[in-house]
Formats: sequence, C-alpha cells, structure tokens
Amino acid sequence: MRVVVESTLTAAQNARDSAAATHARVDAVHTELQALHRDLHERPTTDRDHTRLLAEFASLRAAVEGWRAEAAALRADTQPAHEPSPPAEQPPIQPAEPDDTDFEQLLTQAAGTAYAEITCHRDHWDFLVAQSSSGQHFRLPGAVDEQGDGLITADVSGRTLIAVLDALWKTRQNTVVDPGTRHLAASIYQRIGQALNAVASHTPTANGSTRPDVTHIVIDDRPPARNT
Repeated sequence: MRVVVESTLTAAQNARDSAAATHARVDAVHTELQALHRDLHERPTTDRDHTRLLAEFASLRAAVEGWRAEAAALRADTQPAHEPSPPAEQPPIQPAEPDDTDFEQLLTQAAGTAYAEITCHRDHWDFLVAQSSSGQHFRLPGAVDEQGDGLITADVSGRTLIAVLDALWKTRQNTVVDPGTRHLAASIYQRIGQALNAVASHTPTANGSTRPDVTHIVIDDRPPARNT
C-alpha cells in the first residue's frame, strides 16, 4: 500500500512539473505575440513583412492552443482520484452472555422441586444424560417409560435437575463446542426453565393449592395432531 501511495505522489509531482513547464512556454509565446503586435503598429511594413508576420502569428497561435490543451490534460491527471473508502470493519458479533441471575434463580427453583416429569425424544434424553451424568448431583431415574414415536418419559428429582441445569448452562456458553451442541443445550435449558418458572408463578387453584401436581418439562415442538 505504501509503495502504491509513493508512486502515485511521484507521478503527481512529475505531472505538476510538466504543467509548470507548459505554462512557462505559454507565457513566453504570449510575450512574443505581444512583441510582434507592437512591431506591427510601431513600424511600417511591406506586404512581404505582413505575410511573414501573419504566418508567425498563425504558427504561434497554433502552438499556444496545443500547449493549452496539454496543460488542461496535465491538470486533469494531477487531480487525486477518489478511491472508494474501504468498508469500516465491523466488530465481531459476540454470543449473548447467559444471564447469571436467571441461572441462580433456576437452581433455587430446582432445589425446591420434589420431582419433575420430562417428556422428550430418546435422542434428547441421551444427550441430557451424557451432558450431566458426571455432575455431583445427577441421579439416573429408576425407570424410563417408552411412549411411542421415539418419545420417552422420565421422572427426575430436583437434585438431578440441578445437575442438568448446571451442565447445560456451561455447554451453551462454551464457544469451543460445535454450534449444534450449544443450540441443543440452550433449547433444553430453556424448556426446563420455562417449566420451573410456570410452577413458581402458578396461581392458587379452587382447592387452595398453589402449584400443579407435578412439573412437566416437554421438549417437543411438533404441532398437535389434527382431529379427524
């Protein structure tokens, strides 16, 4: 880039020097024309002199016009070219930081939950177990019920939910793992959080109960079946 700039400046300086020389030649010719004009008016001349002077005038006038055109071209060459400005560099997009307050609140809600019922595809369940089974508080449920269509239902304790939330929270903010793993962890984490928040904000029922019978966590975005 520096070499290009220096070569451009050198070319511009050379063009300016050429333009200055051309202007000097034009000024000299103009002075000569004025002298010839004075000679025509100050001394008598013969027809031959008139013819010679007219020829000199025509030659000088043609030279002046040519130099003027050359000077105009040089001025155009010395004008700096307006190169398009390079686009401003955009700062890299940073992933949204997980909300620590929300995480702590969900851990508190999970700690106060007796158990929760999770319904999801077996692949989701395998992912959940693989992510959180090494956690201190994880306990594998005694039974996992098959529901058909690849779905399972499992009852997990609040302590196990703590291990699951902790593992998923760490995975979804880990930029080293692949995007698919992060999004899967974030989706399951969100569903667990929605279920726990629904229990926490549940309004009293007619019999005075302030919470539903069980916390339901459903990981399934399929539309409901149509009635036939």
